[in-house]
Amino acid sequence: MKSRCYSVRPTIFFLLVSTSALLSAACGKPESKPVESGPRPSSAEAEREGEQIAQRYRALDNSSQSVSKTRAVVTDADGSTQEVTMSISRKLAPDGRRLMLVEFTSPDQERDRNALVITSPQGNIEATRYIQSNNSFVSVNNVVSEDSLFGMTMQELADGQTEKYSFRLVGEESFGGRPVYRIEGKLKNGVESKFPRVVLLLSKENYAALVAEFYDNQDQLIRRVTIDKMEEIDKHWTRMRWMVDNLARQKKISFETIKIAYDASLNDSVFSRDHLKKITTR
Repeated sequence: MKSRCYSVRPTIFFLLVSTSALLSAACGKPESKPVESGPRPSSAEAEREGEQIAQRYRALDNSSQSVSKTRAVVTDADGSTQEVTMSISRKLAPDGRRLMLVEFTSPDQERDRNALVITSPQGNIEATRYIQSNNSFVSVNNVVSEDSLFGMTMQELADGQTEKYSFRLVGEESFGGRPVYRIEGKLKNGVESKFPRVVLLLSKENYAALVAEFYDNQDQLIRRVTIDKMEEIDKHWTRMRWMVDNLARQKKISFETIKIAYDASLNDSVFSRDHLKKITTR
């Protein structure tokens, strides 16, 4: 799930989000105003238009391979902060799987958080870490559980997986002085997620996400992602700064893309357990 007080999609593993950024309350929320847009569309029209807009948003994630360096600053409820930097390699495999390797480069003690994340064409996610203390690999595929550092689910680390939702157009607004579409997504039947409902504010100019909000089973807002800065790099819209506001945990994470290279030639061996072990133990 591609926030922006932070991508294109926008991880831990987020880039990392990512999807997922949307403006967080900590950055100061830009003014959002409804604008006159004529008669409200019928329910069928709203669903058709919402799906078309969501497809254009997903189409922005059009790179088959990339390598990025990202900085994340985690701020807890007590005001304490932790800064980490990570390298994130991504590749779209010929069979439709999305491969992601997250390597924590600083501080050194975070290496045990290095992770290999594989998303199947059906949307199933498996995240694997190598644990040095007992020389073993640990894999999880629960999309609902949250990561211990960032407090984010694997769904968020995979940029929100908006394909899990049926969208409808709610309206058109002005956000931070920019015209946007507001679309609402309801979780499709038989699909697992911690977030039954999501709301996206997408730029009418290029369909990039400016804000994403995630709601729980009680329809309470528990995440807000805000994208503060995007740039077009090598013809790819890229998140440069964004923030995730984890309201449930009272934790905020600020992300910054330090460097990114698209369409790099990544060998499949990069996304292997052997390579994961090698970068974790060196």
